[in-house]
Amino acid sequence: MAPLMFLLFKPSFDVPFSPYCVSLLLNSSAFQIFIFVLLSMASSSESRSRGNGKPHVLCFHQDLAPLRRVKVQGPTRGKCFYGCSHWHNSCGFFKWADEEDRVQELQFLLFERDTRIAELEILIKELENEVKNLKETNWKLEDDVAEMAIENTEQLAIISSATVDKKLYNLLVASWVLFAIVLLLLERGG
Repeated sequence: MAPLMFLLFKPSFDVPFSPYCVSLLLNSSAFQIFIFVLLSMASSSESRSRGNGKPHVLCFHQDLAPLRRVKVQGPTRGKCFYGCSHWHNSCGFFKWADEEDRVQELQFLLFERDTRIAELEILIKELENEVKNLKETNWKLEDDVAEMAIENTEQLAIISSATVDKKLYNLLVASWVLFAIVLLLLERGG
């Protein structure tokens, strides 16, 4: 029965059916109502083509509910109704024959609403997981940035140290050159 539902029902937005979604739909009362509506619609469309042209109505047992007439005295005397054919084990089904039947339409609307709610709950869970993953990624990136900052500080210290060493070396070489010039000048002048 479950594959039938997925052939007939297409969600209003593209969400892959996860096992969670399938279990949520199969365990919901909305799914049971949907199946009931499908069976009722299928049985009523099949039954109209049988013989006398009168619609056949199924009770909750999914058996043919016979058309009967009220025989007791009162305001409904003579009015036709459908009732469960199992009077000894009745399912409680009752429907006036001339009553406009909006029950199936309302049940289907209820099913659509419940299905939409289930779709949105699934979408919320997926978005919550995505937010969780993004937060974890953000934390990892913050850790990486902190590590890079430490590495950069260490490299700057090494570069600064090397620069100072190079300056000191250049200063030492310059002082030796200056010392050599001063010695040469002293030897020539003196």
